[in-house]
Amino acid sequence: MGELGAELARNALQQRVLIVERGADAAQALQAKLAQAGFSVSTVDESERAVAAIQRNSPHLVMLDWDLPGVIAIDLIRKIRSSSADHPPRLIILSMLSDDDQVVTGFELGADDYVVKPYSVVEVVARVRAVLRSIKEKRDDAQVLRFHELELHVDEGRVSARQQAVPLRAMEYRVLEFLMRHPGRVFSRAQLLNRVWGENCRAQERAVDVIMQRIRKALACHRCEGYLQTVRSIGYRMSADSDVPAAPLMRPAE
Repeated sequence: MGELGAELARNALQQRVLIVERGADAAQALQAKLAQAGFSVSTVDESERAVAAIQRNSPHLVMLDWDLPGVIAIDLIRKIRSSSADHPPRLIILSMLSDDDQVVTGFELGADDYVVKPYSVVEVVARVRAVLRSIKEKRDDAQVLRFHELELHVDEGRVSARQQAVPLRAMEYRVLEFLMRHPGRVFSRAQLLNRVWGENCRAQERAVDVIMQRIRKALACHRCEGYLQTVRSIGYRMSADSDVPAAPLMRPAE
């Protein structure tokens, strides 16, 4: 293993991944690659066993087959969330369904990423690293980002507004951090997908709207939602100015 591989393995050490996948071959291939990358990986193929495994092992990440037979995926995700309410695992959805509504629904339910089958195992491992990448990892010199009443502590992975904690999921945190690192700059949905989700992301642009809506809702409790602005026909920006016409976020599909 090269120096880079050894470093990645060290970073993955102690990070537990649970794969809930009906396809034995797919699960084995993914498990082998993740284990090679240094993750502790277990697999199950049934929903009830998945909930029991989460309660028993407290994984950091669950990779869920959205297409499990006889399973209502929404109910299963809610069970996963409620089974470990204090420290809910990150969630990556694996699915053959690639239409806009399905992807948006996945993010609405709290998924940190949505991977469409068939997928490259190497790409999925990279996505797992991205979702589980330690927020304590030093990404640049600024470890505390401030924007008016908002503070984001990179080394601690927390956000506060008017000195009150703002609970955010992993993807919401990553999007807010990105925008706070580029205050005043407008990014299109496509640019945000590329820069935050990653170049090979297959999520649709409306998934960005869902994440923005959730961040704005979290900030609204502290009267800071106005900082996250929708620039009409262009995209989003982090700004305290009101000179650029802003539009309401798109309403996600029912």
